[in-house]
Amino acid sequence: MEGRRHMGLFGFLRRTRPTDFPPLPEQAWLEASRYRPALRALAPGDALRLRSLASWFLSTREFSPSGGAAPTEADLASIALLACLPVLRLDAAWWFRGWSTLVLVHESFTSRMESVDRAGVVTEYDDELSGQVTGMGPVLLSLQDVRESGLGDGYDVVVHEVAHKLDGREGELDGCPPLRRGMSGSAWRESFSEAFLDFRGRVDRASRGGRRRGAAGRLPLDEYAAESPEEFFAVACEHFFHTPRRLEQAYPAVHARLSEFFIAPES
Repeated sequence: MEGRRHMGLFGFLRRTRPTDFPPLPEQAWLEASRYRPALRALAPGDALRLRSLASWFLSTREFSPSGGAAPTEADLASIALLACLPVLRLDAAWWFRGWSTLVLVHESFTSRMESVDRAGVVTEYDDELSGQVTGMGPVLLSLQDVRESGLGDGYDVVVHEVAHKLDGREGELDGCPPLRRGMSGSAWRESFSEAFLDFRGRVDRASRGGRRRGAAGRLPLDEYAAESPEEFFAVACEHFFHTPRRLEQAYPAVHARLSEFFIAPES
């Protein structure tokens, strides 16, 4: 299906700064936030700012349904709100600069992947994905997974893929986005590296114990975080916004670094 810029309810919105946009309509906000505790918990001022960012996002992104996907206005509003949640207190226009297309598919899809083990051996395999980023190109999202995102269990495919976009803003995906002024790169790397190695060890031990894939047991995060440092960062972001206490209890240093990055006011 040929890509199109979404018009409909939000097509009239054209402004310069993201926060200058009129807020997402009240009904769209209520529908998207009804079952999403993190959105409902926002302070009134933050909720209003997020609604303006969502309006900006909808008017500046191109949504391309593929493979029979049929996104509703509620789907698009949900994507916009969840996508802008990580940049609520960041310069959204800068962080989202350089890409504008979201490809929407009906459900999870299979993609050819490769991994490199500690000995340098490259293995190719097919993996079932709910979302994917392509460098500074499009973001692919499964609508089925979008509808299951942000419901309070720590899962959010939109935040996950946006985290990859932030991570790769000025370089390769490595689990460390460009940091705010005054933040310590060494503290970031130490906190995330120690947590990633610890979590990978937990997953390895759980696997040897016979737990099937997807049965996280007592793991503090989704086990996909053990795939790589960049996936650990993206999964940690999901938990930071939706199950922050769980992340803080498991990895307080990671929670502290993400709080510095996402929550601290602009200097």
